[in-house]
Amino acid sequence: MMRSLQAGVNGVRNHQLMMDVVGNNIANVNTLGFKGGRITFSDTISQLLRGGTAPRDSRGGINPVQVGLGMKIQSVDNNFGQGSLENTGYTTDLAIQGNGFFIVSTADQDLYTRAGNFTIDSSGRLVTGNGNGVVQGRIADADGNLTNSAIQDLVIPLQQKTAPRSTDNVTLYCNLDEDASMATASLGDSGRSADATHAGTGITSVVGTADDGVGGTHSISISGVNAVQSTGYSAIAGLDITTRLEDINGGGANGVTAIDDFQVTMDVGGDDEVTYTISGLTTGSTIGDLINALEDQVPGASFSLITDATDPNFGTIQVQRDYAGDGGTYNIQLTDGSASSDVVAKLFDATGTMDVNDGTASTLIAVDTFTDSAGNSATSQTLEFEADPTTGLMTRLNGLGDGGIEIIANGGFGSTLDDPTDVTSADEPIIIETADTDHSTSINVYDELGHSHNMTMTFTKTSVQNEWKWEATVGDPANAISGNYGTVQFNTDGTLRAWNYENNRGAFTFDPGTSNQPVSIQIDPGTYGALDGITQTSSSFTTTAVSQNGYGMGTLESIDIDSNGEIIGNFSNGVDLVLAAIALANFRNNNGLERAGDNYWATTEASGDPVVGLAETNFGSTIQRGFLEMSNVDLVKEFTDMITAQRGFQANARVITVSDQILTEVTNLKR
Repeated sequence: MMRSLQAGVNGVRNHQLMMDVVGNNIANVNTLGFKGGRITFSDTISQLLRGGTAPRDSRGGINPVQVGLGMKIQSVDNNFGQGSLENTGYTTDLAIQGNGFFIVSTADQDLYTRAGNFTIDSSGRLVTGNGNGVVQGRIADADGNLTNSAIQDLVIPLQQKTAPRSTDNVTLYCNLDEDASMATASLGDSGRSADATHAGTGITSVVGTADDGVGGTHSISISGVNAVQSTGYSAIAGLDITTRLEDINGGGANGVTAIDDFQVTMDVGGDDEVTYTISGLTTGSTIGDLINALEDQVPGASFSLITDATDPNFGTIQVQRDYAGDGGTYNIQLTDGSASSDVVAKLFDATGTMDVNDGTASTLIAVDTFTDSAGNSATSQTLEFEADPTTGLMTRLNGLGDGGIEIIANGGFGSTLDDPTDVTSADEPIIIETADTDHSTSINVYDELGHSHNMTMTFTKTSVQNEWKWEATVGDPANAISGNYGTVQFNTDGTLRAWNYENNRGAFTFDPGTSNQPVSIQIDPGTYGALDGITQTSSSFTTTAVSQNGYGMGTLESIDIDSNGEIIGNFSNGVDLVLAAIALANFRNNNGLERAGDNYWATTEASGDPVVGLAETNFGSTIQRGFLEMSNVDLVKEFTDMITAQRGFQANARVITVSDQILTEVTNLKR
């Protein structure tokens, strides 16, 4: 009976301990970083009543007979599983997702915790919520570099400043529009002017923008002469507008006696040949009537009486083809179609036929010599003249800047040469300026004292295919010293081919005017053959990013903590600098740790020594800023364990009660 009584007592006592564990878990259901516990049992030693024997001859073997003496506690374990994370929004609230513990130094020892409700005290130390522990980590050097030095108290240098740094690198990331053109044309000089011996160039306007987008100076020389109209004159002079046809040459038989079949043929021998028979005239008609009839009935030709007394042809009728050009193509023929007409024979040509065919085609040649703004070698090309569809005169000059620019001479072009037929004669060329096609981007750079200087990069299209000139400038009081211009060249696919400095300087150097030390900047255009820097495509000009590595002096404004636990200072000059890193500790046997109160754990021989490192770098964990890890206690499981503990306690209590009753009966046997 004593065995069962003792077993019951052990059961009651140990199930009470199970309730203690469950109660502790439930009590800490809202404790930051709390890890729930569990209790496990094992049986105690069993009393051997009879040993087991092996089979012998015809007798079977006998199993051992044992009676258990109850149960005992085997272990109380901790569940180090991940707790849920709660967003708090506080910068110094930290939660570990994964393995590891924060290391906290107290007055006499280092302790470990998963509760990351930290604050910064008046000394800049990162401390626990109750203020009795300082978080441990590694301090970065002045350049923000972390070393593997021993961990120490994490102190945030609230008054820290960053020293200014002179810029030595500028990185470009932009696109130059291959199809862009800002090369608007303007007339600089109209060339040779008209005078007593020269017709002049005749230019009236210049319009358009060069298709190639290249800015510079076009010097245009024109030789030859424009097209000339076929022109003839009546054989009879001294005519007056009122003179009657029958009265010319003294009248009578010498005057016009018949005008019934007077014909005018345009462009004889050509595909457009057409003949007009003039009507409405009589021998009594006047010279004025004749001219009016011809003007009204013959399109494409002009007829007029020369009334200028100084003109050698004064008093004659001028016959002129309206369209200038080769007389073999553009001509006029006046004929007396039959014996019933003698107006041509009496007035224009005794043969009865007058051919007006002395017109000549244009011999104009225009050569454009172009020098671009980048200073490349001059190039020359022949331009194309365009005739006026009405007059046949060359009144348009095209092809300048690969097209897009039109030079206009409404009255027809003339030569720029002293002698139009001699290209070696004195020349007064036409000068046309085209504006540069450029793209600019600016960035602030710094000298050694932290003074800011606005650096502007300007890219200008040149006459060399797939090439732009670049120039770097800085505002006053700074002055460029060297390496402030060069060229950038591209492959046909728009990728970078070459970046060149003037005289192979290798860097842009300027005197800041604010310190004794010049600033030397290497410009990084990107990778040759790639699209990771400056490019040239048929897309709009862009400046997605231009960066530089200098800065002025800055003061600490705020901090941030990344997933590796690095504390990053945000300074007023835009610099982000690593100040320190929060260290984590990991153990080979977390269950060997000992609870030390205040959410702390202490090491024991069972846990082993801590392995110290950074969250991501060493343990594959992350630190979540603005979050706290909550308790990992599962209330559903705890309530279930509570019922189990209650039933176990009740059953063991019943064993004690029944054993007591049996002992009472045994005692009563003596009565």
